[in-house]
Amino acid sequence: IYMTDSFWFSALLGASLAAVYSVAALWIGSIAQRSSSRTFMMIVMGGMVARIFVAVITLTLVLLFAPVDQTVLLIAFFAVFTVGLTTETIMLHRRQKDISESESSSATD
Repeated sequence: IYMTDSFWFSALLGASLAAVYSVAALWIGSIAQRSSSRTFMMIVMGGMVARIFVAVITLTLVLLFAPVDQTVLLIAFFAVFTVGLTTETIMLHRRQKDISESESSSATD
């Protein structure tokens, strides 16, 4: 693989798409945190389905119509996507744990 302009454009575009996906995930998670437990899961799961749908459509359009190195774009996307997904999972788990602990401590008061 040569480090051409197409390489860097593809890498930056793939990483940027995944970063937007991850920021949206964290934003939706923060909205979900302010809701009840039942609504929390509906917001998180609905947001996840919507984000995946938009990401697949966007990636498909980019791969079909943009002058990109497809392999580089996908590697960059999935590298940043994996980091973002891990971060999202850890943050949502911590938030849910904090909510559960505060509900159980208020129930014992």
